[in-house]
Amino acid sequence: MLIVHLEDEGPLREIMKIALESASPNLTMQQFIDSDSALDFIENNLDKINLFLLDVRVPGGLDGMGVAQKIRDLGSTRPIMITSAYRKPKKAQLDACEAQWMAKPWHILDAPEILIPLAKKR
Repeated sequence: MLIVHLEDEGPLREIMKIALESASPNLTMQQFIDSDSALDFIENNLDKINLFLLDVRVPGGLDGMGVAQKIRDLGSTRPIMITSAYRKPKKAQLDACEAQWMAKPWHILDAPEILIPLAKKR
């Protein structure tokens, strides 16, 4: 399983990586701090990615919602989880890119229970 994680805060990236990879040994996380790097990877590996975990407020040409829309424009139907410590995107925005919402702060024990089943969906 491959999860793309877009998060600009280093400690949150590390905590999520440890939580998910500990809960599922066959899981690999590809983590990015900016949307431009993430999109480059996504465009070149779209068919290999099982789940997109995207923070809303990140550096780069697009925010997390923009990346989610780009993923859908590229044709991926894989699950997208949007996360932020700030304001939740409007329901219409989430619906437009068929994304789910997970507010920060999330709990280290809850994240694997929510995200790993999503990554396993086909």
